[in-house]
Amino acid sequence: MIRWIKWAGLVAVVAIAAYYARPVYVWLASEAVLDRRYTLPRSLIRADKSRDGIARGARLVRLAGCTGCHGANLLGKKFQQPIPIWASNLRALLRTYSDEDFDRGIRRGLRPDASSLWLMPSQAYVYMRDGDVAALLGYLRALTPSGRESPVPEFDRAAREKIVSGELQPIAPLAMGTMPALDLGPRYSGGRYIAMFACGVCHDTELTGSDDGSAPDLDIVTRYSRAEFFGLMRKGIGPQGQKLRIMGPLARQRFHILQDWEIDPLYAYLIARAKAPSLDQISGAIR
Repeated sequence: MIRWIKWAGLVAVVAIAAYYARPVYVWLASEAVLDRRYTLPRSLIRADKSRDGIARGARLVRLAGCTGCHGANLLGKKFQQPIPIWASNLRALLRTYSDEDFDRGIRRGLRPDASSLWLMPSQAYVYMRDGDVAALLGYLRALTPSGRESPVPEFDRAAREKIVSGELQPIAPLAMGTMPALDLGPRYSGGRYIAMFACGVCHDTELTGSDDGSAPDLDIVTRYSRAEFFGLMRKGIGPQGQKLRIMGPLARQRFHILQDWEIDPLYAYLIARAKAPSLDQISGAIR
């Protein structure tokens, strides 16, 4: 009888341990990610508060998609996927953030306390030019601080599971490891820069498409004539005149403000990129 009780107790202990093992592992593993702190790089960026700088910054805020995530008035916006989370109220942060803090948040995905942001697409902005960041900050500084800071993210069991599985990742290490798009020389530098800055949020800064396949490699542009590409960027329509589910809203909200002298080099670069030999082809030719 005593032996049976011992075995029953052992089974109960093993069952309890097995039941709690996964939650404990998920909490510990995700907490290690959440508690990580990163090196804060120095930034010498200062807001460009000139009239031209503020006007250019207002345009960049739209083109970069800031209003799409932070709201039309940049007062913050709540998202439900991949976890419930608020995009920051940028106008509230004007009271406490320095220009250096904003720059690190935009291009490095870092908070002032050296922790990482979540969902902020810094990997698309890491190669933004200093002058553009300065203009963007000039526009922000011209706004009146308003509202309260957005709530900090809360990581429940479901969110922590996504961290452990890699479905949800901190932005700082992603930004640090982001590679630029293929460099085809000075002739295409303008189009390359626009592509990384404007298209990189969805298509990755290397323009090879998203991991989940929702955004394709931008060599797909070879399917478009020059006139059709203008229709894509201005109206969000495909090569057969069809309305595109994702590009349609993006064209209306962001890309329609691109000028001819911006769309032309963007198209030229994407076509040249698509026709450029791959590394495997170059290696084969060398052999």
